[in-house]
Amino acid sequence: MDPKHLTDDDIASIIAHASNVIVLNTGASVDIDDDILSTACVHLATSMVLQKMKFTGELAAQIKLGNESQSNSIDIDITRHEQLAEKYMKKFRYATTGFSILYGRAGVKVVNNEE
Repeated sequence: MDPKHLTDDDIASIIAHASNVIVLNTGASVDIDDDILSTACVHLATSMVLQKMKFTGELAAQIKLGNESQSNSIDIDITRHEQLAEKYMKKFRYATTGFSILYGRAGVKVVNNEE
């Protein structure tokens, strides 16, 4: 089997797709420059590249060459990068969510105390 190799154009396309997915999932602007979203994009794109390499055979689960073999934990790596991407997207959503904290005082001799 001759595995297909990912080209730079393939990887650039995957990065653009990951960026679009992050924009859709977070509601962020396309042209936003945010470190949290950039980190999420790196992890999501990495998981997508690993998936593509797994399915094309470029990164097999196990490689054997002569007497030596190497095992790759592809599925674990893919899952880990997806989880990290989701973590950073949640962090961005939380940081940019507009909410107000209600404040008030209540109790005996707290409000309008005239002593």
